[in-house]
Amino acid sequence: MVDIEKIEKRTVRSFYEDGLTEIALGVILLLLGGYFFAQAAVPEHSALGSVLSVLFVLVIVSAAFLVNRVLRFLKRRITYPRTGYVAFKRRDRGPARRVAAGATGMVIAASFVALYSLAPSFKVLLPGLNGLLLAVVFLLFAVRIGLARIYVLAGASAAIGVGISAAGIGDVRGISLYYGLFGAALLLTGLAALVVYLRRNPKPESGGPEAPDAH
Repeated sequence: MVDIEKIEKRTVRSFYEDGLTEIALGVILLLLGGYFFAQAAVPEHSALGSVLSVLFVLVIVSAAFLVNRVLRFLKRRITYPRTGYVAFKRRDRGPARRVAAGATGMVIAASFVALYSLAPSFKVLLPGLNGLLLAVVFLLFAVRIGLARIYVLAGASAAIGVGISAAGIGDVRGISLYYGLFGAALLLTGLAALVVYLRRNPKPESGGPEAPDAH
């Protein structure tokens, strides 16, 4: 009997074995950490600080867009010529799921803002909460695709975030340090995975019979 779920899981896992997705996410988190560092370095009520606050969404969306384009380019140049291309059927999330996801994000953000305003000491916990939140996301993802290093990254996220909070480095500086360190961890694991992937999957000769179709 063919285990369709196991085959699908293996197929999805193969998409992430080259480490490029981790490298891309690591770059985004490093940019995010740099943004928060710049925000913490300028005076709180200065004009530059206000500009940085307004540009937050633009910076994140632009960084994600550019990194995504670079990731696709590298996939076409590095991954697809070696191990081929698999197109997954997109699942329609539907309007109800989109509304639920948006509402959940708003509730989480509002909760953080409320706790921050009601309890100033709460800012010390922000790096730890960010670390634990991303740890849960990575853990769920690791269970889905079954890639061992994603479990390690989940543990690293929790350890870095909790460690920064325990050291008393809270607020924007602590969050900046968390994203910087965890982004660096993602880059390192991604680069290590890429090196292993390239060694295991040398690029076939151009026009050779073994070359997979990358279109």
